[in-house]
Amino acid sequence: MKKIYFLLGSVMVFGGLTAQFKNNWMHSFSSTEKHAPNGVTFTDMRDMIPALDDRATYYTEDFDGGLGGWVNNIATGGVGFESTSTGHANDAGSTFFIPALLTSTPTAWVLVDSDSDGSSGTEEMATLTSPIIDLVAGGLVAGGPPYPLKVEMEQFYAGWQMDTIFLEVSDDGGGSWNQIEIMNNSVGREGRPNPELVSINITPYVIDPTQLRLRFRWHGNWDYGWQFDNVTVLDLPDYDLKISKVFRGDWTALNPLMYSYVPEEQATEFVIGADIKNIGYLDLTNCAFDWEILDPTLAVVASGTSGTLANLANNENDTVWVSTGFTPTDLGTYTINFTAVSDFAEAVIDEGNNSLTDDYFELTDYTYGADYSFYTGAFYGWSSDPDGSASAGNIFQINADGVIGGVTAELDDFADVVDQLIYYAVYLWDGAAFALADQTADYTTTAADEGEFVTLYFDTPVDVVTGDFALVVAGHYGGTTHPGFEMAGQVPPGQVQGTDAGGATVSLLNPSSPVVRALMHDFTAVEEHQSADAMHIYPNPANDLLTVNMTLAKADNTVITVMDLSGKVVKTVSVGNVNGTKNINLNIDDLSSGAYFIQVSSQQGKMTQKFIKK
Repeated sequence: MKKIYFLLGSVMVFGGLTAQFKNNWMHSFSSTEKHAPNGVTFTDMRDMIPALDDRATYYTEDFDGGLGGWVNNIATGGVGFESTSTGHANDAGSTFFIPALLTSTPTAWVLVDSDSDGSSGTEEMATLTSPIIDLVAGGLVAGGPPYPLKVEMEQFYAGWQMDTIFLEVSDDGGGSWNQIEIMNNSVGREGRPNPELVSINITPYVIDPTQLRLRFRWHGNWDYGWQFDNVTVLDLPDYDLKISKVFRGDWTALNPLMYSYVPEEQATEFVIGADIKNIGYLDLTNCAFDWEILDPTLAVVASGTSGTLANLANNENDTVWVSTGFTPTDLGTYTINFTAVSDFAEAVIDEGNNSLTDDYFELTDYTYGADYSFYTGAFYGWSSDPDGSASAGNIFQINADGVIGGVTAELDDFADVVDQLIYYAVYLWDGAAFALADQTADYTTTAADEGEFVTLYFDTPVDVVTGDFALVVAGHYGGTTHPGFEMAGQVPPGQVQGTDAGGATVSLLNPSSPVVRALMHDFTAVEEHQSADAMHIYPNPANDLLTVNMTLAKADNTVITVMDLSGKVVKTVSVGNVNGTKNINLNIDDLSSGAYFIQVSSQQGKMTQKFIKK
């Protein structure tokens, strides 16, 4: 059972909107299509939550000594299971990069590299079979069935068009098998966790625990690949609850959009949700989550408990939402803590997976953005013509009358960014389609722009009114080389939109947000666009790395200074000359936890903000 009310909201609000757009995920056997520069796989570490050390484990294989007695068999095609310490063999020059598995035991792991043989149109079928596993010899106390057991493994999976992976279980030494589908191509190739902790209930298939065999099956057709490690058979607790994902949205409007940077004039009530999963053996009742909101000073400003889910059976999950009644008012980063609860106190047996924290929301002076976390991918183009023009951006909901005076976007750190024309544009939803409202003048990129934010302004600010939906995009004009724009974080389907080579509006159905932000400020009120100096810092609070985003007009000898609350200088970084927008990553790992001031100083003056070191 999977009822994500968050997605139901997207159908209700954007059903008529997204129907206007064509689906970008068009899979084929074309190498141009497969390796077109659509993006780089995004990875998020938050999914990996290992079991507690005191959980009884009866078998484990880390593959550090190769396949460890497991047998690879290729039934069809030229691809099978292999031992690796490097991961996927990425095609030279391809902008779609498959990273190595971020395993917790990185000496070696298992790889299926379907992409390696280039066998377009050839079916692939391969299995990897374990030796006979005697769980009783491993410490399991005989006395069942049932034997509440699960298989856990770390994996990274990038799907393409026809691939599916299975776990097969035998308890008679391999005479008969039961098949469980782990993953299929519907999850796509982007937005995959690395590593992802997979937990599979094998209780129904284990009658004789002394004759267990496990078999992984790959079925593909010139796809990308699968990497996994640390296959473990361990106890499946009677009661265990997990929060797998958390959300922020506008539940009162049944709106699926999520933002990480929100201008204070556009702030609305925090409506939050969590996907709760029963990963125990027995049913759980009245599952919910406790929540608390911390303001930029880390003071708790609101708390409560969500509504309940009446019943969750083994491996079932559901999403519950709550209106918090809290609207942020102070500039800075807010933190939301989620903790799963149920009628059974035993359900919190594994404290590591009962809680998640969302610290990706910042109330800003005028910046509106959906991206968050580290920038680990890029958008280039997404049409049948890989050399054609393209744009990508985010839909922004307008909650108060205002203007969009400019756009800032982060260029990919890629050589093709030099001497390329880019532009930004705003489209407004007219009830049937997005119509162009305005476009900036073209800008020619330079080597100094690689990996940096570039800010462009409209000659006349774009007026927006309450209830509008604005699509803000960054684009290029195509050609054999063209620049890319970074992407980061994960947003709901339908929030990422753009235009293709033919100028048609396209719903990219992508889980990662382009780093394209609307600037809701009238910059024409100053003599020159770039004379509106500004500084933004994120994340706030921060653990070990603080990013300082500054926009300065012809500033010489710029210096960043960090001071404690007494005014004592604890860190100084010389930036040099700044003319426009620049990002500086500041290592604060050596600072003690607490509050600090950060100051940007130049001949033009000083800008100071407060931040919290966790």
